[in-house]
Amino acid sequence: MTLARVEQARRMAEAGSALLISEPARAVDVLTEAIGLGVLELRETALLRSQVVGAVAASGGPPTELAQAATAAALAWHDLSAADCAHQWVVAGRAWHRAGAHADAVAALERPLSGPDLAYPDSELARVRAEFAESLNQLGRYRQAAWQFTEAARLVVGSGADRRRHADWVWSAAVARECCGQETAALGGYLRAAGLWGELGKIVPRARCLRAAAWLQLRGPNGRIRGPWWLTIDVLLVELNEHIARVPGPHLAEELKRTRNQFAQMCSQASGPSWASAAPPILGPRIGGASD
Repeated sequence: MTLARVEQARRMAEAGSALLISEPARAVDVLTEAIGLGVLELRETALLRSQVVGAVAASGGPPTELAQAATAAALAWHDLSAADCAHQWVVAGRAWHRAGAHADAVAALERPLSGPDLAYPDSELARVRAEFAESLNQLGRYRQAAWQFTEAARLVVGSGADRRRHADWVWSAAVARECCGQETAALGGYLRAAGLWGELGKIVPRARCLRAAAWLQLRGPNGRIRGPWWLTIDVLLVELNEHIARVPGPHLAEELKRTRNQFAQMCSQASGPSWASAAPPILGPRIGGASD
């Protein structure tokens, strides 16, 4: 009876595998049924669970379904292959991230990212670390997020195809560092990101980084000015006016207006008796408008 059930399970597995390309949703059902018989060897089961993950991804199901399938596959590979286990945890974590389940995403991703078994190309590993960092941000774990964004940026230094991502991750690391109180490091990050956006000709994200840097220069520790905030803003105002003179656009006009308004607020706070305790204005969205 047991041998008969094993043969049945293997025939179902073959049938499911044959459907992976043509009917992935049907393949999920058949493969899951074969696994459910509970008679296959551990490696056979792990291989089938990996096939289920591929079928779920191909069928376009919800990310939660993919995350659950990948989690089951990771557990199946745990004692068999560290590399396969790590990969499936990454698949699960990224799916949870897309689903907005950030606690689950962090729980899944911190397993492979803390070990040596994730053999991904640098560019792909950088994307994984950046998504991990985004989920860490959502949980308020800003210090860890800053480190992950920094690692993501480091992995793509010098990659022509990832120049924009590099700038974005340097910026994201600076935001996370500011959120966790590492203001001096955040200032350096904003200025570095502004330089990278300038090299890419992206004036809007450059403007937002320079304004963020100017606020940190103005509001140093113990009420002392940390840097020449007025020069940072002056450089930005000159650049925005030059860009608008060459290629007028509402997005640039809005950045110029926002910069002038914040410059006025900075001047007021710098000359007022209680500027050190005043809250800076809420900056615009970090990414919005980054295409220019």
